[in-house]
Amino acid sequence: MDASSAVQPLLSIVVLVYNTAEYLPACFDSLLQQRYRPIEIIAIDDASTDDSLSICRAYEAEHAEFRCITKANEGGAVSGNLGISLARGAYVALVDSDDLVTPDGYQLMMAKALATSADIVVGRAARLVNGRMSTTSLLYEPFVWCRARVVESVAQFPDLTEDGFYWNKLFCLDFLRRHGLGMVPGLLYADRPFVHCAYYLSRRTVILPDLVYLWRSRDTATPLSITQNKAAAANFDDRVRSITIEWEQFDDIAGADEYRRLIALQNLQRALHVASGLVASPALREVFLAGMQRLLVLFGEFDWHALGVRRALYLHLLSRGDIDGFCRALVLPMNGRIKQGTDGRCYWADPIEDGGLDLERELLYIDFPSIGFFRMGRVYAKGRTLILELELHDAIMANCSVELTLLSMEGNGGFAFVSIGRKHQHIHVFSLDLHKLDTRGERYGLVLDYCHAGRRGHYRIGRALVAEPAWRALPLVVQGGWQVEFDEMLGGIGVRRVVE
Repeated sequence: MDASSAVQPLLSIVVLVYNTAEYLPACFDSLLQQRYRPIEIIAIDDASTDDSLSICRAYEAEHAEFRCITKANEGGAVSGNLGISLARGAYVALVDSDDLVTPDGYQLMMAKALATSADIVVGRAARLVNGRMSTTSLLYEPFVWCRARVVESVAQFPDLTEDGFYWNKLFCLDFLRRHGLGMVPGLLYADRPFVHCAYYLSRRTVILPDLVYLWRSRDTATPLSITQNKAAAANFDDRVRSITIEWEQFDDIAGADEYRRLIALQNLQRALHVASGLVASPALREVFLAGMQRLLVLFGEFDWHALGVRRALYLHLLSRGDIDGFCRALVLPMNGRIKQGTDGRCYWADPIEDGGLDLERELLYIDFPSIGFFRMGRVYAKGRTLILELELHDAIMANCSVELTLLSMEGNGGFAFVSIGRKHQHIHVFSLDLHKLDTRGERYGLVLDYCHAGRRGHYRIGRALVAEPAWRALPLVVQGGWQVEFDEMLGGIGVRRVVE
């Protein structure tokens, strides 16, 4: 369908504005330059104290498709809900006012929305850091975006829940209004409860691997945004409230228990990301312990082991209120020592031998690849063949299937490495002839996939998962014009063709 046709339905774009005068013109210009038409832009100013409102008024005076609403300071959730209530389009998008939308972003998303009658359309996003695009700080979201999908029920693709952002999406306005969906007023971390509830109710969610949204990481010299200031004690308290609301909103929904437990497990993992600030911050330590204990009581019995041995240990120590032990566990070596017991299982040795923690060994067993217990030991080439050496304990390797893949994060498939076998004890060799790769300028990221006891997982191979000898070998030029390097846009080790 031609996006310039006059019969195209209206797209409503709601911009949440608060004290972002420095970035507003770039944000608004990226929306006005969208190739999709017709659009309406509704800027909701939440009582900004800088020049944001005057900038909004100037754009309103110049552009017929632009409206500005100003209101008392009530938070982004109220602004978003107000924008949805005012929207007149078939679909609505929510945008943070310091971010950018790619020129083709809404054209691509609206084309899919209209072709499939989707309730939700999800596009790929990246961080914008000092003018450069990166996915390094994103967790598992890139795996959601790396392949085009049409999801009739979230049960078909549970990993969808890893993307809890509201801003890289289109929502069918009728769908939102029919289900009364919106964000919880007064909640800073309001996006995940809103988005996860929408996923559950959606009967058609479409995922695009195309880049549509750039999430700006602000200069540290300016006031930090909510997300970037996540280590603050008050923000963590709000995060716990958000997680609690998200759990409780599924209380009376039949059949939703497995879904909310999946989200709860993800939320525990994300909550642990602020833990690095605990050792130096007694104030955060107190709030963190109290909040995490409330969540663990709320969730009840859980298989924390699914998060990996390190996170499972953290949660065990928090559940028993041992904040000192938790802080000791935080500073244990990232590359943990493994010992194999007489039962043939592998165990993390450091917490007992070096951490001084009173623990049962059963808490520390390792039966699948987990961060800190595997890494790329060497990366080299023979002709056009790329060879990787994976350092992973033999018993773990034998206990599950492990594959290495060069995966396009832009939806164009991937190429699996061939396992050559074991080079030495705990060193496993994989190879791939790069001549097989697509040469159209595509970039492929290195990914480790595993399957254990029916549970699947994957990791992008970032800096923390690369041994020093392999890191020093990068960038590596391979015969035929390929280059292996750390790629910020892929968030890890990538391969691209540099010579045609």
